[in-house]
Amino acid sequence: MKTSCFFTYQGPGRISIARWSPRGMSGYRTYKALAPRRDMLKMPYEQYLGEYLAMLAELDPAQVVEDLKALAGPAEAVLLCWERAPLSETNFCHRTMVADWLERARGIVIPEL
Repeated sequence: MKTSCFFTYQGPGRISIARWSPRGMSGYRTYKALAPRRDMLKMPYEQYLGEYLAMLAELDPAQVVEDLKALAGPAEAVLLCWERAPLSETNFCHRTMVADWLERARGIVIPEL
């Protein structure tokens, strides 16, 4: 499993974990359970992080991994959202938070493409 931006990765196994995707873009699956709430989109980093981690705490990480693998089919799952690299506290994204959460919970290292 890997992470990337909608605009960076165009290969197989693409799974959107965003609230919505770029207009006119297709060829990916969607996993809404990992999408942030609408009200979170304007929050500063620290507040967003706390809210998003609370959302993740409500999910079963083993089930999430299973679901993502099933959505990707025979390809490796690549979790997509909007933010382009380089990522920082001012240009942050939830895909890295998901990757960190799954690494802590399941021991899965999920690199950014």
